[in-house]
Amino acid sequence: MKKSLVIILLFALVATIAACSSGNSGSTSPSPSATPTEGPKEPVTIKFYTYKAERDEEPWVEAVKAFNELHPDIKVEYVSLVQNNDSVEFMNKLDVLMAGGEVVDIFHAANIEQLIERAARGVVEPLDPFFDAEGVEPNEEYVQVPAYDGKTYGIITTMTQWFVAFNRDHLEEANLPLPEMGWTWDDFRDYAKKLTVNDRYGTYFHTWGEFPNMIAYNELPHPQLNVDLTLNFDHPSFKTFFELRRAMEKEDKSVEPYADILASNYHPLQQFFAGNASMIPTGSFAVRAGTLLDRFPHDFQMVYAPMPRSSTEVEPGATNVSGSFLGMGTRSANKDAAYTFMRWVTTEGANYLKDFTGWKKADGKQLLTTFFGEHEALIDLESLSRVMYHPQTRSESAGIAVPYGTELKTVVENGFTKYMLDNTTFEEALESMKAEGEKAINK
Repeated sequence: MKKSLVIILLFALVATIAACSSGNSGSTSPSPSATPTEGPKEPVTIKFYTYKAERDEEPWVEAVKAFNELHPDIKVEYVSLVQNNDSVEFMNKLDVLMAGGEVVDIFHAANIEQLIERAARGVVEPLDPFFDAEGVEPNEEYVQVPAYDGKTYGIITTMTQWFVAFNRDHLEEANLPLPEMGWTWDDFRDYAKKLTVNDRYGTYFHTWGEFPNMIAYNELPHPQLNVDLTLNFDHPSFKTFFELRRAMEKEDKSVEPYADILASNYHPLQQFFAGNASMIPTGSFAVRAGTLLDRFPHDFQMVYAPMPRSSTEVEPGATNVSGSFLGMGTRSANKDAAYTFMRWVTTEGANYLKDFTGWKKADGKQLLTTFFGEHEALIDLESLSRVMYHPQTRSESAGIAVPYGTELKTVVENGFTKYMLDNTTFEEALESMKAEGEKAINK
């Protein structure tokens, strides 16, 4: 840029001298002149930090390439800090970089807790001025808006909605119908017993914090907090689900022992796709995973049922809805360009992500056919569409986001581990969770 400026100034000086010389000679003929043509502007470069591995088949890689082709004035640089899609490892590495002064234009958060934790630290830029300038109301655009302290701190990208996935072959072998909207966790337990045979379990529960109390994630305003931000561990659902998990493992023997799962370090979907579990409560990320036969070889078709409700007295349809998010770094020198990419990839560019989008204006049913139509031998689109877009399907989340959310999730994981492995009473586990939960809140 400096070189171009020097050239322009030199040309102007030469033209001035020539004009003066012409004037001194008394010539009335116009002096020749030329207007310098400015070369193409260099695109603004912004860095996008993500936990999605940089592979040619990765949809996020495809989305970035498409954006760069459509927006020649902006170049998005894809920066993957991990090659195993581990979002926790990614965030740890990102935190180190940001603490060291790294300029992060955009970063990828696997859930709202990861995003809000960093917003509370002051390293995430509020997006409200950008939405206002565009004349956009984010709650009308997206299924979930990450807010903290009265400000909006990111945009949801892909949406995860929870359901129960079944191995169709196992379901038909047991002569069981696909459960419909309104079934309960007691029904789930009964199905698990009937699906359990000598060489496989009826179901599988992973080690994540959602699994100790799935009712809390489906039916409560927040899985660990009341709306007044006090701990909700006294809610009856915690005792109910803890005891359900123990009974299914110890009495029914319809689920792989928790100690074995901890020791094995399974991928969350590994046992299901290997045929070692007949049904699994999981997020919609399992749908695309079911097409990756190099990673999860299998030949059965997945069919889908809604998440169970806690009792017949509860309105059916409540489920856990979450998603991944994009955040803008406060140190970015190109915030307008960063916002342009964030909006594009979460709206019209969402098709490139080949996943369920958090954009309300997308045609979800059409996207299912577009994304998975060629995989109908593995994915039952009819039951999937019915579950994802059933008129009763809803989230009970109150949109509560706190910077210690991940810590509270870990508190429940640890309390449940103590309950299952140390054979404590629920009341003993509860007291431990309360004490650790209060510490997390009062840090």
